[in-house]
Amino acid sequence: MNFRSIRPHYLLKIDTDSISCGPNSFDVSIPASVRRELEETNFVVVRRGVVTENWVPIGIRGHQRSQRWAAWYPRYAIKGIVKPMDLLTQVDPLKDREVSPAHRAFRSLRNAWQSLTYPWGPAGSLGFEVATGKQTTTLRSDLDVVIYADEPLSRRDAQRLLAAADDLEVTVDIRVETPTCGFSLTEYATSPTKTILLRTVDGPILGDDPWKRL
Repeated sequence: MNFRSIRPHYLLKIDTDSISCGPNSFDVSIPASVRRELEETNFVVVRRGVVTENWVPIGIRGHQRSQRWAAWYPRYAIKGIVKPMDLLTQVDPLKDREVSPAHRAFRSLRNAWQSLTYPWGPAGSLGFEVATGKQTTTLRSDLDVVIYADEPLSRRDAQRLLAAADDLEVTVDIRVETPTCGFSLTEYATSPTKTILLRTVDGPILGDDPWKRL
């Protein structure tokens, strides 16, 4: 199993007993409500942070958004890795009346983005649902999507991608991840200036080149 490139929004299958609240301690103090949700799926999401030789920063999904919990997980104990791009073909081919609006929106977006060469896939509630089989989307769920752009994406191409997602039936939040940071595709494509918010391992900063070494 290759752990050399573990990136934000990846899902990890884990052993719940190895979770730590800090990279130097196994002192687990996860709230009971969050732990119950975790034990049903054994999956966590990689959050933004420094991935070290021994530790991976993770986020544990609670039943509600306010119940999400930040923690750390030892790399040696990871049981499996699911990338958003692994989920592209796993969205259930059910009839539209049997799936959430986020499912339908994703299938429409997948058709519209057939020519996209960057790795991409569903994240957020839909990605978690497809990966684990646990229903996490609702009628009000947005569609979260992540694009891994290791090479620069032009603003013109970003505008084309954004236009293809404009008429979907749910709000679409498209995140772009580069080797140095993450940012909003909408902000990148529509900002009147080149300066946008870049999400880095050291916190959010303003910058004009998401591919520049920070």
